[in-house]
Amino acid sequence: MILALLLSQPALAGEFLDTWVTTALEDTNVLAGPEAYSPAANFVQRGNSTFFENYESRFTDDISQTHLVLYKRDDGFIKGVTTEAAFVIRMQPYLDVASSRPGVAVADDGSYIRIVKNLGDNKDFSVTGYAVDANRFRLGYSYDITWGGRDIYAFDPYAAPGIRAQYQSGGHYVFAGAKTAVGDYTDAEGNKTNEAYWGGLVGGGVELGRFVRWEAGAGSFQQGQLTNVGDVESPLYNAPISAMGVSTQVSARSTEKLAWMSSSELKLYRNAPEFMKDTYISHRQLDGFGVLVQGEATVLFHDLIDPESIEQTTVEQAIAGDLQATAVVGTTEMNLDFVYKDLPFIVFNIPGITSGYALDPDLNATPQLYVRGKVAHWFPKAHLTPSLGAGWELPATYSTGESSFVQYDERNKAHVPDGQEPTAILSAVAGLQWDVSPSTVVVGEVLYTLDNNLSDFQTDDDGTNAFVPEAENVRNAVGFNLMMRARF
Repeated sequence: MILALLLSQPALAGEFLDTWVTTALEDTNVLAGPEAYSPAANFVQRGNSTFFENYESRFTDDISQTHLVLYKRDDGFIKGVTTEAAFVIRMQPYLDVASSRPGVAVADDGSYIRIVKNLGDNKDFSVTGYAVDANRFRLGYSYDITWGGRDIYAFDPYAAPGIRAQYQSGGHYVFAGAKTAVGDYTDAEGNKTNEAYWGGLVGGGVELGRFVRWEAGAGSFQQGQLTNVGDVESPLYNAPISAMGVSTQVSARSTEKLAWMSSSELKLYRNAPEFMKDTYISHRQLDGFGVLVQGEATVLFHDLIDPESIEQTTVEQAIAGDLQATAVVGTTEMNLDFVYKDLPFIVFNIPGITSGYALDPDLNATPQLYVRGKVAHWFPKAHLTPSLGAGWELPATYSTGESSFVQYDERNKAHVPDGQEPTAILSAVAGLQWDVSPSTVVVGEVLYTLDNNLSDFQTDDDGTNAFVPEAENVRNAVGFNLMMRARF
């Protein structure tokens, strides 16, 4: 009865935070058509962006979604103790292109409870429990190369909660935490049951004079089991996969008016006046010149099947890193970023280019390396912000016999045309944003990508199969976005 009464109470508009509503007319490639899987301009499809955008986010900026955040903060019965709790649900309406039936995807996005003890002198100790999904509790700093979230597990967990304890003293901090997921476990007799898989995370950071900061973290995870073994009698059949790694970042800035770069995907949601924004439209600006530089590196390890001796495992190493720089002069912002990911890092969560197997040295793999830059200038009186961004990428590659492949991310790859070496990818985006109100903008973008690694599988009259270069209008993709976007 009580539960029914609670569910009958309507949520208030102020309990929905970080709401995005977007109407977008988009075309991924105006030069191609349905035969090249490129529909005409439409209001349905989302996600039209270049490879170097959305580096700090899970989502493109043409989404529609909201977060229901029911938040409570209280003073504790013990002096100096406060508590926070938030029920955080992400709701994302979608349109199924195949059936044209609308729907809403609903998922937890970091519900938590937090107990804080104020120790005085700007010091505190806190314990945060993530009730359902601890994906926001990760290691690493730039979101695209963070690790240790729910995707670290070789299976798809329904839930991956966890806990984090942290001591904070001004800009200095240390933390330790753990998370678990429950997945299938097969014993030596082939019986399948459920089993808890654990992960441990530790780290910390120090800040020197508010201009230099060093952070580091380490973790160890039970990633899953080796299931891709041909012979069930093999001693490796369903052997555990253990993963571990370390991440570190050094940051420096010329002025504390430039905030440290940090992904919102790693932060807690708080529905309280002191955390609310008057506007979600923001433009960096300084009186004079300022620069911020952040460099990050991650090294991971896990034990996978040795491709050169499949009766034993080997420890595979994976490396990623980036160097980011932001410079601001008045209302002009310039960004430059160098990113490195080797192939084992890209497919670390699968795990492996072939599930359960370490990278075969005979594949002659090469890492992904790219540079991206962007410049934007805000005209305050006109409320206009033109921008131009460009990226150049050497994709991660590997070869099998006479065939070469590029691995774009952990799930997507392309067969390079026969007889052709993998080539660099070039992409650019030019945009203009008009701030209509504190919550609403109109954005126009033109996007271009050149990818000569794309191929088309064809069969000749004599029955010979071959991968030939895709049509020029597919390899040279020109798209556009016209968006009305509100965030509040």
